[in-house]
Amino acid sequence: MIDWVVTFSALFFTDVFYVFYLKYVEKNKPFWASIWAVIIFLVASVAFINYVEDHWLLIPAGAGAFAGTYVGMIIRKKHGL
Repeated sequence: MIDWVVTFSALFFTDVFYVFYLKYVEKNKPFWASIWAVIIFLVASVAFINYVEDHWLLIPAGAGAFAGTYVGMIIRKKHGL
């Protein structure tokens, strides 16, 4: 069960963090965009390792990606990112 939560959370935060990554790419700030790229890579790697070992974890991965994108878009709209 913990693997499901970790995988969901990893993809959720990966997609939320993309909001910040894209903000710095758009503002042409390569250092901060690169920092966010590394964070995204590390967090997404946790999910990748999990669902490679157990294909059933693609279910929480997909749900996390959906929820993370949804929340990320709300954050972007609310804070004008």
